[in-house]
Amino acid sequence: MNPEFQRNLWLEASPRRIAWAALTLGLIYLATALTVRNSPEGVWPALATVGGFIFVACGVIWGARAAGGAVLGEIADRTWDFQRLSAISPWRMTWGKLLGAASLAWLCGLTGLLIAGGQALAAGDAPRLWTLAFLAALALLLQAASLGAALVGVRKARAEGRPARAGGVLGGIVLGIILLLGAAGSQGFQNGAGLQGLSQTFFPRDGTIWWWAQPLPADGFRALATAALAAWALIGAWRLMRLELQMNNAPVVWPAFLVFVAIFLGGFAFLPAGWSGSLLAAALAVALCAYAAAFAEPADPVRLRQFAGALAHGDLARAAPLTPTAAAPVALAILLVASSMVTGGVGRGPDAAQAAALIAFVLRDLGVIALFRFGPRPQRGDFGAIIALAVLYAVGGIIGGAIGQGVGRALFAPLGDAPMASLVSGLAQALLVWALAARRIAGRRPAA
Repeated sequence: MNPEFQRNLWLEASPRRIAWAALTLGLIYLATALTVRNSPEGVWPALATVGGFIFVACGVIWGARAAGGAVLGEIADRTWDFQRLSAISPWRMTWGKLLGAASLAWLCGLTGLLIAGGQALAAGDAPRLWTLAFLAALALLLQAASLGAALVGVRKARAEGRPARAGGVLGGIVLGIILLLGAAGSQGFQNGAGLQGLSQTFFPRDGTIWWWAQPLPADGFRALATAALAAWALIGAWRLMRLELQMNNAPVVWPAFLVFVAIFLGGFAFLPAGWSGSLLAAALAVALCAYAAAFAEPADPVRLRQFAGALAHGDLARAAPLTPTAAAPVALAILLVASSMVTGGVGRGPDAAQAAALIAFVLRDLGVIALFRFGPRPQRGDFGAIIALAVLYAVGGIIGGAIGQGVGRALFAPLGDAPMASLVSGLAQALLVWALAARRIAGRRPAA
């Protein structure tokens, strides 16, 4: 047996904890059965409903928290450095921590999943079975993502010369999700990407999802799509574990994930907007990944200088593994926007000029993030970058509105009213900010 899994299993799912969990769950199910014992439908529908809630509470919420705390707990106990020196492979370390730390949460959640699944199977309720499959995939997705986020927090803390704390990592995850959802839900992004109402597309009222112009059952599509995302999250956690164990990763998996994101989200825009709209939707979805990558990667000036030196000497083999993580999504987004302009999307779908302006502002924003994260106090770089971006868009919008609602506001945000003005302004700001960031990176010393 995997020694890491066995160790976490004994810590989390000891016989005493299992006994207390079984007693608690037994009382919950018994109370439910007694409450609805006189129901004409019987007790099983109510038990299935309670079982679904138990799986969400245990498998999804508790399991994600436990998986994320697997590494952070080791750091708090000062045992993580010893584990990094062990002979356990990165893959065994990854799934040993992931499943071992969440073992009791899975045992509790599976009781609800089995009861709900058995009742749905007996009633021949296929949509509910797909919903339960979706919840199981969602649990694995959130657990793997939490473990990966914890590893990202550990790497960033080490690069910035500070201890990794659970509160800081959790706060960063929540804030990052809010910012990405806010950016994805903004009017400029949705109009430029042609993805208005994506939530309604993923959860349609008629139960049919149109993906690449193909009608697909929504229940099955959601479950399979979430399972695919869970697999990518697990791969991401494994690759981050490899970095923690002082191994190098080939620059292949991250671009492959970006291609998956482009194909997945581009399929929703194909029916109303054709190839041009799909390419633009894919480009701007990939551009959002650049923001996540820019904040997630440690601010390592030495690595960036090595990358720049390898490029200057034409040593692509040495430069490839040193490439900043945000470079791949930016390059792919630019390629997709250019491809969309070639294919043409006359009179329908998203505006290619506005999409290009959005990419220009993405470049500007990435420069702002680099400028603050490579500053003299990298511990405060993330917060400073967020405040700076908020000020640029908020104050810029006010100034632009005073200049003029059309071109004036387009100078400070990528708007469709004057997309060419947004494009030129965004590129000019990007050049200025990146010049300042490059100067700061060149002169900064690594954290002690």
